[in-house]
Amino acid sequence: MSSKTPSGSIAFAPGDIVGGRFRLERLLGEGGSSLVYVAEVVAPPTQGAIACEPVGAPGSLEVGRRVALKLIHPHLVRESQVARRFAREARILQRLVGDHLASFLDYGELPNGQLFMAQELVEGQSLDQLARGRPMPPERAMNILLQVCSALEVAHDAGVIHRDLKPLNVIVETRDGKDHARVLDFGMAKILRGELKHSMNVLTQQNMVFGTPEYVSPEQARGDEIDERSDIYSAGVMLYELITGTVPFQSNTPIATMTAHLVEQPEAPSRRAPEAPIPPALEGLVMHALAKRPGERYPGARAMAAALRSALADPSDTNSIHPPAAAPDPGLWDTDLALHMAESLRRTESQLERPTPPESDPSPPRVSRGLIWFGIGAALFGVLLGILMSLVGAL
Repeated sequence: MSSKTPSGSIAFAPGDIVGGRFRLERLLGEGGSSLVYVAEVVAPPTQGAIACEPVGAPGSLEVGRRVALKLIHPHLVRESQVARRFAREARILQRLVGDHLASFLDYGELPNGQLFMAQELVEGQSLDQLARGRPMPPERAMNILLQVCSALEVAHDAGVIHRDLKPLNVIVETRDGKDHARVLDFGMAKILRGELKHSMNVLTQQNMVFGTPEYVSPEQARGDEIDERSDIYSAGVMLYELITGTVPFQSNTPIATMTAHLVEQPEAPSRRAPEAPIPPALEGLVMHALAKRPGERYPGARAMAAALRSALADPSDTNSIHPPAAAPDPGLWDTDLALHMAESLRRTESQLERPTPPESDPSPPRVSRGLIWFGIGAALFGVLLGILMSLVGAL
């Protein structure tokens, strides 16, 4: 028996058995390339039950356990790029084990070619549902971000950059009356080092800028190489949103939002939400995390977590939350040139009809790098033309 998902595609229905061992209970969520169900394990893994090529030794799949079962959309079964990304995410998740992450359990292929992945079921609210666009008490927000930093420490130690950190990808459960956060969805992750680096990163170099515009770092918006500090910027955006109720930059279109990350300074949280009790140490921490230059941010999740603990211990101490000094970042343009590029991007954007994606679609926007480079090229041409005209005028 099958049913239609919110997007209209045909999928499995509650009660269906997938792969001979997962009974579907309900649809948990739907993204651009996959569906996620709550499922119960009804049979142990057996050879020959499915045409399965496991990534590695499956985790604990005892009968009766409920899991999150992720399947590629049926209509994308023949899309090799989608399949390779799905397998890539499974390999990444195998490397990540931590209390603030969801355990990887199994991966395989159904007879029709549809790939599936089983993970630990995390039941709770996404951070955006929890915040609901209102300022959160600073102490609660900082404690949640400490847990996000814990997950990022595990990922960064494994050479993995999340690259799409946002409230929608953080689930908050309640344990013993306290918040317990888990970071999910490493489908856009980048490998910095290790034996999987080349084979995996080649999938992310297809003239696309990945991420969600409201949370991307400036270097990510430019399409530059990124490192752990890009996730720190995204974590800073999340913390800003939790304590003020709004993200620092939000425009009508993705390009305009990314341009703001490039050239605009965020408004101080205490000015954005004057009614919220934002202590000085927390405000300073957020602004350091949102520095345009990566070298002016915290170098990694451990350093940001240390600053969060200091801000919790003494909310008025703005000295202990400073990032360690770092060498200047190479390859960054000056402000005037950045502004020229931003204006070119805005002009390019105004000539295009770009419908806003429906709010119900949780898949993150992907913006063509070709479009961005077109704008940058136009800006550079304008700068060079201005220089030439100046020289002619001087003759």
